[in-house]
Amino acid sequence: MGVYDEYEGIQLKIGDCNLDSFRIGDKVPIDDGIYIAYEGAAIVLDGVLITTDLKLFDKWGKMLDPTEFIENRNPVSRVIMEFIENAKDKKSS
Repeated sequence: MGVYDEYEGIQLKIGDCNLDSFRIGDKVPIDDGIYIAYEGAAIVLDGVLITTDLKLFDKWGKMLDPTEFIENRNPVSRVIMEFIENAKDKKSS
């Protein structure tokens, strides 16, 4: 699992994590950007946590689930999903 910092309830494993907890408006030790985690997304601008209340949409207006986004990038999840798909294919043959 490892150590993480918490950004208004969103766990991020970036940089030197010390189990610190940050709130909206706090200066944070990570680069500006949008960070997507299982719990949602955090936006950092000018070194300050500005919001975690963010909904993500694709170009067709469909809301994106951060969990799906992360699972698709996780190599262990990809192997498991591939195994499940192969098992389904063998079962239907």
